Amino acid sequence: MTNKNNSYLESALKAGLSAKTASVYVSLLEAGAPLNPKSIISRTRLHRQYVYDALHELEERRLVTMHGDGRRIQYGAATPDRLLQEAEKQRLDALDGVHDLMKLYDRSPAGVVEVIRGSDAVIEDELRMLRTAKVGDFLDIVGGAGMYWVRLFGERIPEWEALRKEKSMKLRYIGAGEDVRHNREESIIENESRTIRGIGDIVNVVIRPESVSFNIYEPEIMTVRVKNTAAVASQRALFEVLWQAAK
Repeated sequence: MTNKNNSYLESALKAGLSAKTASVYVSLLEAGAPLNPKSIISRTRLHRQYVYDALHELEERRLVTMHGDGRRIQYGAATPDRLLQEAEKQRLDALDGVHDLMKLYDRSPAGVVEVIRGSDAVIEDELRMLRTAKVGDFLDIVGGAGMYWVRLFGERIPEWEALRKEKSMKLRYIGAGEDVRHNREESIIENESRTIRGIGDIVNVVIRPESVSFNIYEPEIMTVRVKNTAAVASQRALFEVLWQAAK
């Protein structure tokens, strides 16, 4: 893959595409001409169903053009400018969310909203949250940015998991396909994970009994935590709806 297409792959992931969908898109870019599904399967070496799911997602985002019909249909990559616009939109949406939370912080009583900035501070804060948690507390995460978390914690993941086990905390995770695959097949963390389409990869929402945290990884690493029982109740209700819809 060329450096240019590596850049497009990175933008595709930032735009909220799953790893498999991003792979299909970049393969179409590399081809430089429309391809039929069989050729896409051959190029990407993905399972047939993954390719068709990816094409459907790309159609919804208007990132592919279609030529022909029926069994003769072929797919081409839409202009990369569209992809870059999608990636930028995701980034700005995340920033807007941060700015809104910061406005809430400015108006709220001390302690209602906490903002933790920087890699080291975020890691230590997360470990502190586990140490001070009650035995049997729940931990529900709407993810998509799970691999950012894995890279951030790195060698300290066993320490995190030991604390979670000590508190007998049940972990449920809803995320993108690659995150969930990692959780099921590679992670040492005991968890129950389900996949849902359309989750971006910039922010994780972490729901605990007494708070809701927004773990943000771009453009800077930070955690914005809201300590509010109504916020916890509403986010937990939303999580349950997503959990039932996820696979």
